Amino acid sequence: MKISLIIAAYNVENHIEKCLESIISQTHKDLEIVVVNDGSTDNTLKLIKNFSEIDNRIIIIDKANGGLSSARNAGLDIVTGDYIGFIDGDDYIKEEMYEKLHELCNVSQCDIAVCGYIRKYSNREVLSNTKKIIHYSSQQALEELIASKNLHDYAWDKLYKKELFEDIRYPIGKMYEDVFTTYKLFFKANKVVYIDEPLYYYIQRDGSILRKGFSEKQFDQLEALEEIKKFFKEKQLTIYNEIIESRILNVKCRMLFDISAGNALNKTSLHKSTATVLAKSIQKKSIHKLLNQRITLLSKIIIILSLPGNWLVRLTMGFYPVKNLIERRVGLK
Repeated sequence: MKISLIIAAYNVENHIEKCLESIISQTHKDLEIVVVNDGSTDNTLKLIKNFSEIDNRIIIIDKANGGLSSARNAGLDIVTGDYIGFIDGDDYIKEEMYEKLHELCNVSQCDIAVCGYIRKYSNREVLSNTKKIIHYSSQQALEELIASKNLHDYAWDKLYKKELFEDIRYPIGKMYEDVFTTYKLFFKANKVVYIDEPLYYYIQRDGSILRKGFSEKQFDQLEALEEIKKFFKEKQLTIYNEIIESRILNVKCRMLFDISAGNALNKTSLHKSTATVLAKSIQKKSIHKLLNQRITLLSKIIIILSLPGNWLVRLTMGFYPVKNLIERRVGLK
């Protein structure tokens, strides 16, 4: 069975060669490799063309910059494979990734196969590797996805039956495009199978949001979660309500953390009004939230710190031992 791989590439001249090398080396050889150059202004396109000269499975789409969703959609519009996978142009994969995911699909007759991944920082790697295989019904998979446990919204750790994308595309102009999209694919799937084996290298840019600073576009994730809530309400499926509300709270706590930690690391005082609004929202029914097992430890700490007001969150993030720990965790030290 042919697998179509869609690689979105924008100004990744320092990474695209390693990415493409890992793809053309796949042990599953029946591949259609669609590389979408999304208006790169560096040498990305030239490097992609070099690879296309040595591997005729590579198809190049060269388009004006439109963002990750636009690039993926351009690939989805032309693929001819039986299955679809995604790789981001600054990541790379193990050579057996798609052979193993394809085998999972064949053996279990599932519509979506999911693997583990390696979160790779400059100073460490974070991964799980039990090799455990878990079979989920569509409902079970959605519960895991929304709760963000074994299954996550990422597009790139999965192999999908092509038919799932017949009427689904990624939203243009949104951050967290995967949160807007993956639940729809899971809803359509007959079942989902997960293998806890890290086959995808998810490269973490040191400091990422904390160094770049918080962006109001991060509210797109909350918009996506509200969209999910509306989707299930319209279908009169209330079983996901508590999971979605817990996820929304975890996201709000993480956003408040990103603002406060980012200000502490960068010695700034940005997004004060946004932080105040988030803190007030987090404070509501705080005891009930602290007792909720779906709320993460980080979120519970943020809830406690925000009780007297956002000032305590700011103060704590600026405390040297806390600041030092954050820097180490995100690869800045």
